[in-house]
Amino acid sequence: MDVAEFSAMAEGGYTLVVNLRRASEPFPANEGDLVKQAGMAYVHIPMGGDTLVANHAAQLNAALEEFGSGHVLVHCGSGNRVGALWGLHTAIQEGATPEEGVQMAKDSGMRSDSLANCVTAALTREAAPFGFRAWGSMREVLRNGKTEGRVKLSVLNDPAMIGVGAMAELSGELTIDWGVPHVVAASGDQVTFLTPGDGAQATLLALAKVPAWEEYSLPAISSLEELESIIAATAKEQGIDTGAVPAIPFRVTGRFEGLCLHVLNGSCPIANPEGPEPWRLTDANAEGALIGFYAENAAGQLTHHGQRSHVHAIVTTSAGGKAGGHVDHTRVREGASLFLPASTH
Repeated sequence: MDVAEFSAMAEGGYTLVVNLRRASEPFPANEGDLVKQAGMAYVHIPMGGDTLVANHAAQLNAALEEFGSGHVLVHCGSGNRVGALWGLHTAIQEGATPEEGVQMAKDSGMRSDSLANCVTAALTREAAPFGFRAWGSMREVLRNGKTEGRVKLSVLNDPAMIGVGAMAELSGELTIDWGVPHVVAASGDQVTFLTPGDGAQATLLALAKVPAWEEYSLPAISSLEELESIIAATAKEQGIDTGAVPAIPFRVTGRFEGLCLHVLNGSCPIANPEGPEPWRLTDANAEGALIGFYAENAAGQLTHHGQRSHVHAIVTTSAGGKAGGHVDHTRVREGASLFLPASTH
């Protein structure tokens, strides 16, 4: 192809080209430049014949969320890998079973048994550490304003579940701890803990299942950034490859100082500066729990840019009030406990 052909694609409504071929396979060395000259985005996700994993689907999902506002071309050598990756991406988004995911991949053009095995593996608990799943993304929900409900809280009833997110239409913050959903909504200059109804849905949710935890004592910690570094180091000592897993769930229990929280109030102040301001708790002392996920490569998906964690809190302040929401800043008093999954399965 040349730039004229790519220009015709752009004029026809295409916004993204995704190349799955490896560097050793034939494709124009300047393909990316040609695509960009035509006004489209270009993403290269090299896949071998049997190397499909969930991280490839995460890369595709990130590309689609950022650049997939129009038609998308995903290409490989024969369409086999395209079908496998597209089927896996769709299955993850829809929460499909491994069997359903394989059928989706076949319907999309996958013919290889080895890739079918990869799709199955990527959708099993063994290949998705901590049973991690996600609905929506920070970019999609907060920046692009797609705040519709994506998952019903009524189906999230496993006592081993832990999760953080936001309710549909940004009507409150959602924290799931030990399988119990805590919904915190802004109410004037206060927050209210709500009991979600049968039809309640989240628009943004990161979720994991952790049947057993390992406990670690923490020193005094001066910031979320320092906590992130301690979580990363502890996870690596435990044998968890922090760069290979999509996210690591964690809990911190203890006392906190300088705690700053916010609760969205129907609008994201970044995407909609004219909308309602979030409720905020500022510079508070409190005791309780932080619940969250550590993720090294999830900016715009699970974390804000420049951060490696997405953290919520359920606490009692020194003034005696119950509070919860998204953590913007905190210090952790010495003697707190960090909990990480006891294993990667």
